[in-house]
Amino acid sequence: MSTTVKGLEWLRTFLQERRQILVVTHNDPDPDALAAAYGMSTLLRVYRRRGQRIVPAFGGLLARAENREMVRALRLRFRHVERLNLNEFDGIVLVDTQPGVGNHALPEDCVPEVVIDHHPRLRSTGQAMWADVRPSYGATSTIVAEYLMAANVPWDERVATALFYGIRTDTLGLARGATEHDAAMYLALHAHVNQQALARIERAPLPRRYFRALAKALEQATIYHNVVFLDLGQMDRPDLGAEMADLFLRLERTEWVISVGIYDDMLIVSVRTNSPTPRAGHLVRRAVGRRGRAGGHGTMAAGRIVLDHRNPEEESRRLRHRFLELLGLADVRGRPLLAR
Repeated sequence: MSTTVKGLEWLRTFLQERRQILVVTHNDPDPDALAAAYGMSTLLRVYRRRGQRIVPAFGGLLARAENREMVRALRLRFRHVERLNLNEFDGIVLVDTQPGVGNHALPEDCVPEVVIDHHPRLRSTGQAMWADVRPSYGATSTIVAEYLMAANVPWDERVATALFYGIRTDTLGLARGATEHDAAMYLALHAHVNQQALARIERAPLPRRYFRALAKALEQATIYHNVVFLDLGQMDRPDLGAEMADLFLRLERTEWVISVGIYDDMLIVSVRTNSPTPRAGHLVRRAVGRRGRAGGHGTMAAGRIVLDHRNPEEESRRLRHRFLELLGLADVRGRPLLAR
């Protein structure tokens, strides 16, 4: 019996014993997180009993233009965790993240009953009653799509488009960290995608502040051999660093992009790589160390350090030195990207 089929049987039993179920993903969710959480909510509603409440939610901000347009164009209904009373829920499903990571809005002593994720499994996840963690998969959306397909749920174009876009973004259209499972679901979902909505999402209008941030990133970008380091300073949203890292990875002869920015008294780190031996998650965990929290997988990773009134410039310099040291480039002199 496959893990997916076992999971479906367990979820049916789980639903029989709960009345208020929260499906929550990580803070500042990306398309994979949004799609996986909405898809899991759709699956649970297939089996729900009369009077049962299933609520998809997230914490943090929904700031990136494509993510906002995804929710708008597909009419995905989410609640913000801060506007909910968590004590009302007797069942929690955590999606695209895991307990103990520190990037979601659940209290540290709150153990979700269900965890669905594609990042490396953490020891704290063992406390969940059912954990389906598949680090070899390129997207959590793939796992959720497999659940929906195994349950013979007819494809709603909104759910199909969301899951398709979730896989597309996390795997760069199957070019990054994708497996045969991701490819199979990507192709299966394609036939049910609302192409007009997808085009709206991928061409979401960008505000002027995005271009101001881009100009600053270009001015501050420093190249160390095949590594680009971005010191973004104060950011107006927490996921800006990840967006800039995605963009700068396209620079020729670049294998690593490390962005560091400040948001809400936190130093936020984003790492992207197309290295033949990707180890972004391992790298950011070693660089951040015990000063903060970090995680990720081969090609994408992130970390956060609470500044607690420490000097952000000094923390950023320390991180830069540590990353370069770990990448064997401590003695390499950086040069500005825009230098002639």
